[in-house]
This record gives sequence, structure tokens and C-alpha cells, in this order.
Amino acid sequence: MLKILFSLFLFLLPLHALVITTLKCRFEISVDYMRFWKELFILWALGYAFYLGYKKAGYSLKKLYKNNTLLWLTTAYIICSVFFIYFPFMELKAASVLGFRYNVFFLLAFLIGLYIVQLKDEIRPLLKTTFIISFGIIIVFLPWFLFGDIASKAAIFGYSTEVSTYTANQCLSFAQNVTGWHHRLQASFGSPINFSVYLTLILTFFIGWLLTSPRFTTKQKYLIWGGFTSLCLAAIFFAYTKTSLLGVLFSWAVFSFLSYKYVLKKQITRKFYIWLWGITFTPIVLVALFKWELFLHLGAVLNRLDNLSKSVEMFFYNPFGYGLGIAGPASQIGNSIESAGDWVIATNTTQTVHRFLPENWFVQVLLEQGIIWLALFAALFIVIWVRLFNRIKRHKDYLSVAGFTAFVWLCFMGLFIHVFEDAAISYTAFLIFGILLADSVIEEQKLWEKTEKENKK
Repeated sequence: MLKILFSLFLFLLPLHALVITTLKCRFEISVDYMRFWKELFILWALGYAFYLGYKKAGYSLKKLYKNNTLLWLTTAYIICSVFFIYFPFMELKAASVLGFRYNVFFLLAFLIGLYIVQLKDEIRPLLKTTFIISFGIIIVFLPWFLFGDIASKAAIFGYSTEVSTYTANQCLSFAQNVTGWHHRLQASFGSPINFSVYLTLILTFFIGWLLTSPRFTTKQKYLIWGGFTSLCLAAIFFAYTKTSLLGVLFSWAVFSFLSYKYVLKKQITRKFYIWLWGITFTPIVLVALFKWELFLHLGAVLNRLDNLSKSVEMFFYNPFGYGLGIAGPASQIGNSIESAGDWVIATNTTQTVHRFLPENWFVQVLLEQGIIWLALFAALFIVIWVRLFNRIKRHKDYLSVAGFTAFVWLCFMGLFIHVFEDAAISYTAFLIFGILLADSVIEEQKLWEKTEKENKK
């Protein structure tokens, strides 16, 4: 039953924006509460995960938390985020609640993966579900994008006919545009960036899953790999996002290096480095030569630099945080700042900041929760990073390499975009990370118990 529920959950996640838009804008059905089905499922699953962990610990919170680094760090960050829902206005606001959802719920998915132990044996069926829905989305939307009238999707699914627009709680635009009025492929997602990032995540796990699958011959693996990878890369390319293309190359380089060193157990030579660098940077050179106008937008680069300089100014004026919903995707929900009254974000130049997107997840955490809680957030991520890397050294398989690669790649993407904004990306990724690390929690507790016994002797 759990396998069916979580498979359905992962199947529906990448269809969320499409379904909600169709119900609201095509059939005029109220979706005010329906849009939170994902979070309700996460809360239910978290309650069940807590029960399982609590029961295994002999119904003792002390024993549950004892020598459990991941649980301590995650809980501490969640408690911190609860405080920052109210800070600095000391009242509950829609933007702050949405900020809490963006900052915390993917970590709840991580805890679910850690403590629902039955999922550990179901990781392959869950991964297959994500591959199937990704393949289905590409098969439907990519030919439509290449050979059909993509704007007609607006009439069929209820998307807005206006391009490159976004208004909170309104119909989604059917496409964003780049130079020359080229539409960007976003398929069933709310934006082309989210679509391309999701595909990169799924492609990374797909390669790890396929290479560890005993069901296929080597020839079959190459054929399946080539087919699915080609479709994913084509879809990612037509999303026209330079950040996603960089992410694909980064993911490829990390996966290749770790597979060569730990799975194939071959020595890393100068020839390998030259080969890896050549394959990684050749696509960048080709894109820069032939399609630079679609990817290299000077205005976008300057805007990011301006946002970062503004972020630095805001941080030094208030290094302890401005509260959730001040920056990032949550600031897009109507008048999230102005609804507090005449309050403005005061810096040395005293400015009102509205709908502020630093386009860097870690800077977003820094502005909203301050330097202390960014350190806590970073500590949690470092522990996850180390545990996933240790899993590679223990198991020496491609799935472990894919898990570590996906996590490092998400951190890399977080430097350029609000990568954990989209539920399909963050919930899928951290649920799988939790499942992959479920054994590490048990091993840590056993190690501490062994150490304590030896100290007593």
C-alpha cells in the first residue's frame, strides 16, 4: 500500500501546475485548498514516519534523538524557521507561511525517507514511477513544441495567452520567451527552469538506476540510456536556460569522475581529466558559437549581479535576518512586503524591496534567517553530503553515485536559482536522499552505542 501511495505521489508531482491550471482556468473550479494536496500528503507521511521512529526507539524521544545528527540538525532548522514565520512583524502573513513551505517541507520529505523503513526496499519502483511520468511528459509536449502550435496549449489547458508573465494565483503563462521571441519549453510545469531542472534530476537517477539494473544486457542498457538521455537533453535544450545546461554538464562531470574512481575502480590519470574536460566544455563552446543569443543574456547577468549587490547591502545592515517571505519565491505572493504597513527594508540607502529574487537559495536563507541559521542550514547539508559520499565508498554502485551527484548538483544549482522552490524537484530529490541514507542513521547509532560500551569498560 505504501508503495502505491508514494508512487502516485511522485507520479502526480510533475503534473501539479498543469492540473491546477486546467481545473481553475479551463473549468473554473476552485483550487484554493486543492493546490496544497502535496503538503497535506507530506504532513501525513511525516506523522507516520515519526510514529515508526518513535516506536522503534521504545516510545522515547530521548532515545530517538540520541546520537542522531541528521535528526537534530533538521529539527533545529525547522524550529528556527517556525520562529521566522512571525519575525520581524510578530504576526502571521501569507508570504511568511509560503516561505516556511519553501524552506522546510523538502526537509520533511527527507525525514520521511529516513524513517519509513519500508521505502528502502521500494526505491526502484519509486524511481521507475518518476522515469515513466518524465518520459510521458516529454513524449506529449516535445513534439507539440517542435512541430505544432505550442500557443494552442493555452486554449486546451487554460494557460494564459500572454507570454512571459506571472501573477500570483492567476492563470499561468503558456510560455516564456527569449531573444527573437523564441518560446521556451515548460511542458506541464510552471516555468521552463523548473521543467529543465526536474529533467536533469530524473536523468541523473535514471542513469544510476539503469547501470545497476540486472534485468538488461549491456547492449540494452546502451540503447535505453541513449534513447531516454537524448529525449531529456532535447527537452532541456529547448527550455533555453543557461543555468540548466551548466547543471547538466556539472552533473555529467561529477557522475563520470565518481563512477570511474569508485565503481570501475580505475586510476584517475591526466588523460582521463583531459577527456572529461573536453567532453564537458565542448557543448559550452558550441552553444557560445552558434546559439549564444538564446542563452547568453547580458541583461539577465547584470540583473543577477545587481540583486547580489543589493543582498550584500541588506545583509550587512541586518545580519540576523528579515523574516520568511522577504526574499525568494514567497515574495511573489501579492503585496507580501507592503501588507505589513509602511514598513520598508531599511538599508544604508533605505529602499522598499518588493518581489525580491536574489536568485541564489543560500543568499535567500541568509537574508531571511540570518548568518546563524544559514550556518545551521549549511551544516545540515554538509552532513548529508558526507553521508551520501560515504555511501558510495561502502556500496560502490552507480545508484549511490547518482544520489551523491544529484545532491551536489542541487547545491550547485542553488547558487544560481531558487532550486528548492518547485515541489516536484525538492520533494522527489529529498525523499530519495532520505531513503538512500536510512541505513546511515542506524549505523551512526550503533557506532555510538559501541563507543559508549567500550568507554564503560
